[in-house]
Amino acid sequence: MIIINNAIPDHLRQAAAAAFPSSSWEWWHRYANGKLATVDPSRIPTACTVALHSLAANVRPVSGFYDFDLYGAGLHLMPAGTALGRHLDATHHPGKPWRRVASLVYFLEDCDGGELVIGSERVRPLAGTAVMFAANQWHEVLTTNQDRRTLSLFAWEIDHGAKENTSAYFERQADQ
Repeated sequence: MIIINNAIPDHLRQAAAAAFPSSSWEWWHRYANGKLATVDPSRIPTACTVALHSLAANVRPVSGFYDFDLYGAGLHLMPAGTALGRHLDATHHPGKPWRRVASLVYFLEDCDGGELVIGSERVRPLAGTAVMFAANQWHEVLTTNQDRRTLSLFAWEIDHGAKENTSAYFERQADQ
């Protein structure tokens, strides 16, 4: 796990936070646990797209490349009272011969609750902080006490081999 403070210029963070869609935005994908995620990168507000590109330029993955089709990445909103159980992220892209090597999460704002737990370490959501971790690391998000807004990017490598896990694997089915 790598923690990067002030991963993008603060004026870009503030602009993205101001433009970030509310929970009523019609373009959210709604997961069963209440988490919201973008599915169409063309619908993402311009300020958030600029922030994502700045994040990619400032925080390079150890290997691989970022996917700007943003499959599973982009904007994430966890409304107050939600959590995300302990899980492993999908290892393979369902439509391309890619294997995920890392996940990058960027906190737009301070958040009460909603800590990212990777292994035995807790990362408090603080504005401007990015966390990169390997795709094969167990992680979870603790219950949020307010809306938790993040930008995320996934790093991939070309892999023409097995098409293993194309969705997240939760330790317990009820935590999805």
